Amino acid sequence: MNEKELQKLVHDNKMNFKMIIENNSFKIDEIDVFQTDNPITEPTTRGGVYFAEMKEMKIQATILNADVLRHLSKAMLGPNKDFLDIELKAKMEDGKEMCLITNLTNSMQNASKVVLYLTLKDVIIESQ
Repeated sequence: MNEKELQKLVHDNKMNFKMIIENNSFKIDEIDVFQTDNPITEPTTRGGVYFAEMKEMKIQATILNADVLRHLSKAMLGPNKDFLDIELKAKMEDGKEMCLITNLTNSMQNASKVVLYLTLKDVIIESQ
């Protein structure tokens, strides 16, 4: 699936997304998909932990529920040896379910919201 197709699917279903982390579900209030260029000259393994491509699909997700914060430390590389896969799921209008498999790379928060920056690993669309 190319970038434009994915962006359209996410945009058309943006009100239906939820994040699944450690068997907990959180409503995603805003979601955006975009492509970024990594500052590398060839695909490479970073720190022996994850593989970085020259171009990557990224997701910015905003959650207005601060309860998600207690689950984020287990999802990021740093205190952990592995990234925890985070699923972003949405029921689509045609009855199918879209699942975006992601890894958390950064987060920012204030008193009213948590903004997550994620790298897209895989897109799964299933019939229900």
